[in-house]
Amino acid sequence: MLAVTEAEWREMLEVQLNSGFLIAQALGKHMREKKIRGRMLFVTSLHARSPRNLPHYSASKAGQTMVMKELARALGPDGIRVNALVPGAFPGAGFKGLPGLVDKIPMKRLGKPEDIAPMAVAILSEKYGSYMTGASVVVDGGIALYNWLDAAG
Repeated sequence: MLAVTEAEWREMLEVQLNSGFLIAQALGKHMREKKIRGRMLFVTSLHARSPRNLPHYSASKAGQTMVMKELARALGPDGIRVNALVPGAFPGAGFKGLPGLVDKIPMKRLGKPEDIAPMAVAILSEKYGSYMTGASVVVDGGIALYNWLDAAG
């Protein structure tokens, strides 16, 4: 926590939180103005729910979750649904799990794209997600049940 510089903090909030807010706000205004009923889907993180030694990232993802909820409230009456996916441990994009991480995941493996893509489709679809807005759906193999940075586990 104390090692994060002010520059790192500002950059993370700019990239993760501010840009997402501005894009979603502009899209929401456009959709409302054009009377487009549709969907928005944020991708947040388990970091939004529990501290994991990356305070700037955790704060930005918690902020994204609140932006999603505020948009869901504001745009719901216009027929615009706004939700979030919360992925767990998926390889790539710089993610490096600690040794033994897979052993702590109840499903005993890291996530794969085919684990999360169908959930995104379901949330965005009218068939499965038509009455869903302001929700965060966790797809994590159960890793949220374990704080992987807590050695006591």
